Amino acid sequence: MLSNKARIPSEIAACFVAAAILVAWPVAGLNAGTPEPAADSRLGPLPPGWTLAVTDVLAVFSPATDTGAVTLVTPPAVQTKGDVRATIVEEAPALIEDLFGEPRPAGNAVPLPGSDAVAPGLLVPFTVELEDSSQARIEATGYPLPGGRLQLLLLAAPSSMPDNDVTLRTGRTLIEQWRGAGLFIDANLQPELAQQNAAPGDDAKSTAAADILSAARPDDMVENVIQYIRFVFDGTSPAAAGEPVSVTALLLTDGRVFESEPRAPADFDPATRPPGSAGTGRWQRDGEAYAMAFADGTQGTAVAASAKTLAAPASLLLSGTFGASGGERSDLLPDVIDFYPDGSMLLKSDGTVLSGSYEIAGRTARMTIPGREPGAFLFGYQGEMAAPSLVVVGNRIYRPR
Repeated sequence: MLSNKARIPSEIAACFVAAAILVAWPVAGLNAGTPEPAADSRLGPLPPGWTLAVTDVLAVFSPATDTGAVTLVTPPAVQTKGDVRATIVEEAPALIEDLFGEPRPAGNAVPLPGSDAVAPGLLVPFTVELEDSSQARIEATGYPLPGGRLQLLLLAAPSSMPDNDVTLRTGRTLIEQWRGAGLFIDANLQPELAQQNAAPGDDAKSTAAADILSAARPDDMVENVIQYIRFVFDGTSPAAAGEPVSVTALLLTDGRVFESEPRAPADFDPATRPPGSAGTGRWQRDGEAYAMAFADGTQGTAVAASAKTLAAPASLLLSGTFGASGGERSDLLPDVIDFYPDGSMLLKSDGTVLSGSYEIAGRTARMTIPGREPGAFLFGYQGEMAAPSLVVVGNRIYRPR
């Protein structure tokens, strides 16, 4: 249990009231100096207006809005006591009571998928009655780490805050990013990464966690960009499948999947497609396949060998004509693209031809047409790099002609 100085003071607890205004820094109870700048805090860049402060925990505060404010708490990692569930059940309530007040269970625990960085975890919901008699919802996330440790992350928000509130979604997205990267907090309140800590002495892994989590390396959050066939069924005739369609999906390392997402990693904010919205869901590896479960109740399986794509090298030049076989058309994602090895291209749809240029690197394809807004799209390829058998650009799938 944390000492009293780690307790979120009543002034901060008051931010859960819908009309409250976040108290200016510094404040009692979290007065370890000036808060770290959002642009280069030890947890990496924070959204505009969000602030990090340090005491016995790292506490991140959102700006106040008409619906209240959100608080994220990242305490030091603890030793696992038994399994993950047992450790969370013992550790989370004590931490919540120290910070906010006596917690009460508020629903069923939610399993969390694993990633390359961390094993599967758990999310446990609580409610807390604050000193001003208002109530807060607490979402306690816990996941195991190498060395028999467990990291807890808490999200606190007003109970009255709508589930689709943008501030709440942003807070959840930050936690998803930290969890997907295997973030943990050491005894000195410094962040590290699970994989980074697994092999001491490797100089390549000594990079600061905040740098690895920064938006300067958005490709690190991408597990893969896949393409597969989706069969559409007619509800009035369950036995009859409709025409199959080719679709793309962006898989993030934290277990989230976003179908038909066109934006490049640097431009894609998962908060704009919150859990439960169309085309969102979870994925996991199932043997040699990707198993996906979407918010609308549908499920899908894609054989990894035929579905996944490769990221481009630092600079990839293509040559040839590629025709679209799936996805929505737009000015920069036409029906046909002629790529030339000098970095130029022709975009063709319904007799219209536009000339421009392209740059491909990693998971991003940048396309520029004079006089039009440039675009940056997701990218992946299959086959030989010099002569791909398929390329994914945005949410469109192109094959050589």
